[in-house]
Amino acid sequence: MKNKFSPFLLIALFVPALVVAGEHYEQMQVLLKKMHKAAHTMNYEGTFVYGQKDQLSSMRIIHSASDNEEKERLVSMDGSGREVIRKGNSVTCILPDTRTVVVEKSRPATQFPPAFPMSVDRLTSHYAFKITDGNNVAGRSTKKIMIMPKDKLRYGHHLWVDSETGLLLKTHLLNENSRKLEQFMFTQISFLDKIPDSWLMPAISGKDFNWYEAEKVSPDNKKTTKSSSWYVSSLPKGFVPDMQRKHMMPTHSMPVEHMVFSDGLSSISVFIEESKNEKKDDLMGSSHMGAVHAHGRKINGYHVTVVGEAPLAAIKMISMSVKQK
Repeated sequence: MKNKFSPFLLIALFVPALVVAGEHYEQMQVLLKKMHKAAHTMNYEGTFVYGQKDQLSSMRIIHSASDNEEKERLVSMDGSGREVIRKGNSVTCILPDTRTVVVEKSRPATQFPPAFPMSVDRLTSHYAFKITDGNNVAGRSTKKIMIMPKDKLRYGHHLWVDSETGLLLKTHLLNENSRKLEQFMFTQISFLDKIPDSWLMPAISGKDFNWYEAEKVSPDNKKTTKSSSWYVSSLPKGFVPDMQRKHMMPTHSMPVEHMVFSDGLSSISVFIEESKNEKKDDLMGSSHMGAVHAHGRKINGYHVTVVGEAPLAAIKMISMSVKQK
């Protein structure tokens, strides 16, 4: 399943000694808030690499948190000219190689540096945590956080956090066998008092490109739809419904039912679409792209696709449990 930027949901902690979650609960909560604040309130410019297996992509990032509004610009360094411009919750993707502009009206699931939960309340039953001194990243000292799953149905994370600012500088995503699946790492970073407005402007306006505007997600649409005729009968322990709604997607002619399940750190999506005609691109069986696994099958004239950054066993468990009332 192709997914250039797979989503991370991460925790970051900052303490000087080895700590196991539960022993210093209050301190951990304070540090989580510090991490959250650093990600959303700091002005910085840098370059990071993002990799899956042997493939590495390099991007420049400019992040501004001035005037009580977040602004961000991501620029691909591979020569394609691709850019992502974010202002608040509005995200514009400029793709010169396909002469396309895609506008999203809600905050993206994928963020750089990766996002993270604000609390470990839901996580301690299914993950273990510990912290040690880390190696320097982009010339800055760090603390290393290890998030280790207690079963084979979720991934682990190793994080390197800036000791001074609390910003996440490096991550490793580990599969159920503790092998590295993905990595994110700053190679250079500078913290600034103010970001010039010109740094946040795209190099290409995209006026003559094809524009696609996604449907706006309202707060009501994020709530569970009680009238839905679809449900999942069996979930991995710790996973609970996070969102369920029906909406139109730019590449689909029929409404798509979308359900999301999360354990507080990992998320898995279920897409259900009426399949009146057989389509060549309908996924049947299992597929994966890097850390993202997917599984598709047919149910009573509908096509079901389950996709997420989780082991195949978890994806397939959910896929085979999708039922219609």
